[in-house]
Formats: sequence, structure tokens, C-alpha cells
Amino acid sequence: MPEQTLRDQHADFTRDIIFEALTRLVSKEGVHDFSIQRVADLAGISHRTMYRYFPTREELLEALALWLEGRMPRQLSSYGPDQLEDAVRSVHGLFEEHSEKVTALAVLAAGARIRIPRRNEHSRTVERSLAGLVRHLDPEDARAVVTLIRSILGSHMWSHLRNDHGLDGEHTTDVVVWAVRTLMDALRYGKGPRSNKAERKAQATRGVSR
Repeated sequence: MPEQTLRDQHADFTRDIIFEALTRLVSKEGVHDFSIQRVADLAGISHRTMYRYFPTREELLEALALWLEGRMPRQLSSYGPDQLEDAVRSVHGLFEEHSEKVTALAVLAAGARIRIPRRNEHSRTVERSLAGLVRHLDPEDARAVVTLIRSILGSHMWSHLRNDHGLDGEHTTDVVVWAVRTLMDALRYGKGPRSNKAERKAQATRGVSR
């Protein structure tokens, strides 16, 4: 791979300070009201330089999402379903270390409706981990349960509990561990989203047959 030129290094540095400034802004104020000029001022660069790198708000937000994704923890894939608590505590610890970036990414995904490329990767990781537990469900229910657990484990839920509900880091982790463990225990006992409905129907059928 060829070495970066000074111009390339300067461009990378400029993008980084733009993204750092926008991260602070988005994590505190959301994505709807910021201006290109405000970001330029926070980054300490000229308006013209901002537009040279990112001509529109949309391009800037999409680039920020990719930049943030590259800085998110990737450790969930190294844990199995029986190591849930260790996985959550490890990943949440990294979320705490990078709380501003995690919050900004969650705001982007929800507020700007920007597609986050690695979300599909994370979903596949959770799906593989849970494959043995959802085998008894029909495919539609299995997908729904995997999506629910993926959402609970993700950075958006962490940010929601930490920032919107004011839970501290330990409390947030305990809530997430409890919620996912409860769902996984139900799956181990052969339960599913429509188990109670099926049981009630079976009971009603037995009652009629008597």
C-alpha cells in the first residue's frame, strides 16, 4: 500500500476534526438544527473548507455515520449465547469509554434515518448466536425475536437508557442483561411470542371436548 502524502494526511486530519466537532454537536443537540457554519466554527475551519469536503448536510451526516461505525466495538461476535453477561458488560464498558460517539451514532440512526452498514453485520452475529434457541419457532417469529434481542443489545438501547432515562452505566447494563436473559430463558423452555396464545387455544379446545 502506498504511503500517504502530506496532502492526504492533512485531509484525514481535517475530516477527523470535522467529525469530532459534529459528534459533540449531534450527541448534545440532535441532527435537525445544526448548520454547516456551526460545525465549521466548532472545528475551527473555514466555511469554504467545510463545503469542499462535504457540500451538503446529507453527505456530512452519512460520512459521520461511517466514521463513527469504524470506531465502535466489535467484540460481540466473540461471545456465545452462554456468555451473555460477559458480552454485555464488555461491550457496555466500551460504550461508556466512547459515550459521546455512541450517542451520536444512535441519534443519527434514529433522527436522520441514516442506514448504518454494520447493523446488518451485528444482526447476523446475534442470529448465529441464537440459532439453537429459536429453532422451535416458525421463521417469522424467529426473525422477530432475534431482531428484538439485537435491539436490546445495541448501542441505541444503551443510549436511550443512559441519556433519555438517566440510568447510570451499571444500572443500564443490569437492565439489559436481565431483559435478554429473561427472553433467552423463555426460549430455552420452548416458549415463543405466541406460546400463551397457543396454550389458551389448546385449553379452550380441551374444554369444549369435555
